[in-house]
Amino acid sequence: MILERVYQLAKPQLMGRTIKDVRIGLSLLTVEMDNGLLGVTYVLRNEIEHVCAMLPHVENLIGMKAEEIALWAVEGKNVIQNALGLAVLNAVANYEGLKQIESFQTTDAFFSVDIKPEDTVGVIGHIGPIIKQLENNKNRIFVFERDLSNGTETTYPESAQPDLLPKCQIVFVTSSSLINRTLEPLLSYCSNARDIIMVGSSTPLYPEAFIGTGVSVLAGTQWLSTYKQPILETVSQCGGIQKLMKYGQKISIKVSDQMVFEGQR
Repeated sequence: MILERVYQLAKPQLMGRTIKDVRIGLSLLTVEMDNGLLGVTYVLRNEIEHVCAMLPHVENLIGMKAEEIALWAVEGKNVIQNALGLAVLNAVANYEGLKQIESFQTTDAFFSVDIKPEDTVGVIGHIGPIIKQLENNKNRIFVFERDLSNGTETTYPESAQPDLLPKCQIVFVTSSSLINRTLEPLLSYCSNARDIIMVGSSTPLYPEAFIGTGVSVLAGTQWLSTYKQPILETVSQCGGIQKLMKYGQKISIKVSDQMVFEGQR
């Protein structure tokens, strides 16, 4: 399981750390560590169960061991626990180490791979900026969504993935698929994909964890501690990713089978 690998890679950075603040909005959630590091992930509000409480011991989140909440990414019982765990893992990623890797870029996911005009492109989740660029390029597009209420003629249900994803040379995947546990099954359908790109603020920037999965590029965000107050306030006030992006640094990194990531062994 990919998130088990991420957790093991993050463990050294989690040891001795605690949670200083947690904010859960309608679109995003963020976690602040005791050393000021921040992680942000999506809130899949359409997949939240109809229960009174999503979190056990919610009054004790502040001050909890970071390692304990990070494990929710692997063992969480619902999408909020899963997202909180992933936010902690994202907060402690070795961003300085990533900058030493040759393929490190600060570009949009769309520009991290070579897309040819004749390529058929799959998009898992309605990733608006990616879809717009592909439409401008006149590529053939298959967009896959759980919620088809805002769909178009190029939008398909999850059930179509086994038939259509093998026809794609490029596949962009929302990293929210890690939160709802749909990523690993769909990767098996991308048998003819030249590149598979993980996209979004939920992307765990741990390239070693994705070796052998078929994923070739991770495109995520480092949230800058300098702006922790506006980040916390924006999430608390139900702000979305467009409002938040000015406080982050986009990062894309290639996954390589020969990768040796110092400090995360």
